[in-house]
Amino acid sequence: MIRFFCTGCFVILTGTLWGAILNESFEIPDPNVNEWFIPPLNWDRARDNSYKDCYVGLHREFVPHPQYDRNKNEVFWNIPAPADGSKFVVLSTGDLGFDSDPVITHSTIWQTVTFEPGHRFTGFYFFGTCDFLQYNDYGKIYLEPVDPNIGLPPEIPLAYADVEMVGDYRSTDTWRSFVYDFTPDTAGTYNLICTVKDIQDTIYKSYLAVDGLKVCTTLYDHGDINRDCSIDMIDLFIMSDAWLSVCPDPNAIDGDPNTKPIRPGPPGYIPVPDPNFYMIDPNCPCVIADIDQNWFVEPNDLMIMTDHWLEKGF
Repeated sequence: MIRFFCTGCFVILTGTLWGAILNESFEIPDPNVNEWFIPPLNWDRARDNSYKDCYVGLHREFVPHPQYDRNKNEVFWNIPAPADGSKFVVLSTGDLGFDSDPVITHSTIWQTVTFEPGHRFTGFYFFGTCDFLQYNDYGKIYLEPVDPNIGLPPEIPLAYADVEMVGDYRSTDTWRSFVYDFTPDTAGTYNLICTVKDIQDTIYKSYLAVDGLKVCTTLYDHGDINRDCSIDMIDLFIMSDAWLSVCPDPNAIDGDPNTKPIRPGPPGYIPVPDPNFYMIDPNCPCVIADIDQNWFVEPNDLMIMTDHWLEKGF
């Protein structure tokens, strides 16, 4: 059961969600909100300003407003589609369709979740800005322990982007993903926090979109190449891009190939010392598609995947 208690200007979510995130793909709107920007159900949000609310809403696509920078040049980024499902959530430093609001300097949502050892937490994020580097706005997803006195890390960063990283008036261009694996030392109860913040100015706005949050088990060892907790056509497409590719030993990258052991490659492959052999082609997903880790994407990897086809790890 989830209970809500009001403390000051915040509504704090309590209760225990064991390895689960409610409304994890942000498909369900909050029925108790009648503004035109509708926040997601089961997610609490910051209310520490005179409006007692923040700019957070569900969208099927998103274009920043206004679409111009300080020099009246057009801002060319947008979010054309969700990373997962049919909707995603957008947090803004003062805009979900209106001109900039100086009262809103940040937007934050959170939910309390308990993670166990062996859980893998994955998700997608998109950061875009209409600001410039003098004011280094940022978006961040992180975990903060509910009880800071029980030996858990004080903070676990999951995703981060700022104006310096993407450039003036620009964005991450596409959805990016994050992955975090829990160990006995890090497993515990955390507040999962998503936030976007203005730095100094409140004129030009920045945005953080979040989607497809999932907690899964060790299923990813069996063919969940894109680490989204299910083995499906997306994983097969990734494997096809790397089919019959020879992968470098991850421990030998940038090393001297003459001093590194050579492991088996495809039938008939004769390893020749070559510095380029140990460099990963950034356009080839060979390393992640090599499920059995034998340096070669071949039928055995496909067999592992098909043995677990359409399994879900959540």
